[in-house]
Amino acid sequence: MLKDQNPRQDSAPAPALGSFELWVSDLFRTWCFGFRIFPRFRALVFLLVICLAGAVQASAAEPWRFIITCDSRGSLATGVNDPILAEMVRETLVWNAEFLVFAGDLVYGAGIPPDQFETQLWNWVKVVRPLYDAGVGVYVCRGNHEVGDMWRAEPNEPPDPKDNYALRWLNVFGSDEHPELKLPDNGPPGEKYMSYTVAHKNVLVVALDEYAGMGHHAVHSVNQSWLDAQLRANAKPHVFAFGHEPAFRTWHPDCLDAYPDRRDALWRSLASAGARVYTCGHDHYYDHARIDDGDGNPNNDIHQLIVATAGAPSYSWRPPYDGNNGDFYPVQLYHVEQRWGYVVVEIDDLNVTTTWMERQNNIPAQSGVYKAKHVWAYTAAGCPVKLAADLNGDCHVDFADLAILASQWLASGHPPNPKK
Repeated sequence: MLKDQNPRQDSAPAPALGSFELWVSDLFRTWCFGFRIFPRFRALVFLLVICLAGAVQASAAEPWRFIITCDSRGSLATGVNDPILAEMVRETLVWNAEFLVFAGDLVYGAGIPPDQFETQLWNWVKVVRPLYDAGVGVYVCRGNHEVGDMWRAEPNEPPDPKDNYALRWLNVFGSDEHPELKLPDNGPPGEKYMSYTVAHKNVLVVALDEYAGMGHHAVHSVNQSWLDAQLRANAKPHVFAFGHEPAFRTWHPDCLDAYPDRRDALWRSLASAGARVYTCGHDHYYDHARIDDGDGNPNNDIHQLIVATAGAPSYSWRPPYDGNNGDFYPVQLYHVEQRWGYVVVEIDDLNVTTTWMERQNNIPAQSGVYKAKHVWAYTAAGCPVKLAADLNGDCHVDFADLAILASQWLASGHPPNPKK
């Protein structure tokens, strides 16, 4: 659970483990080498490795956070609501978040020439640049405004092969010239740097392009075979999937609800992988719904979080969720309009806490103050395959587990005998 709902009282930087763990790993290999060549010193090296592993465990045990928001499009001039997006960046840094999930509609787009669209993407990057400079991960996917050059195209009309928004997207987020911006390239053919997965600590993040990748059309569906393969290979206990469009319709009719059979296949695959959250945008408000799957157990239902609150103008909507919901039944847990904000997610081993942080006014010219308004927490089911040596339950056997062993080395589980 979050220790404090006021992030400004939490100023300690989040620990960085990567390089230190590699150093300890090198020492461990040195110890193994010492067994063969320097047996006289092996006990000393082993003790040093155990002590350093203990230091790694002290850091690895700390809860960590990431931020969810999207839809920062602004006026045609820059394409971005600069003041509100800048506040999202500030809040991400204040929370010491390890990455930002941004589910599309970065910019206005919407039928402007491709070169102007790319300029708007660079405007977005300029505002978000402090996150890149601080080493915070920035994971984005495309929204419908990132395919705005195809809004008036015929159903089977291909994009201009010489210049289109998809090619311009790759200039920014898929180019070797800008390695700090480059998204993972593990997506399916035709969707590189658009659909992808990221493994971070005990979490798998899944970015879903819902616009056919380089096919560049509003197909309102995902590459299901690629997603199934990614989920089958996953060993992380937490799965967070994001795409731009709601799976269950609220305000916009153009969403994954357009093809309910495909949507249902997506939903069931995420449920089978233990996912509890699908986050999206498109409809400009915060809406949290539990999608009841009808099995009588609300603790395995996936929740749809619409967090389209990073600067785009707000919409107005109230239930019912009147799309084609199939065998599912959306239950609204929280809804707010006319307010910008974000969700902070805290991961504490298998425990997850999501907190909606709401801006207390909707005047961009005034500095925003964000307060916690809605909290939802759950506990993940655990690892698909239980490993006996996975002492901390993160689905991997590594130095964090060795550190747990080190912290209890030579400890006794028997109570002391007072007669001795």
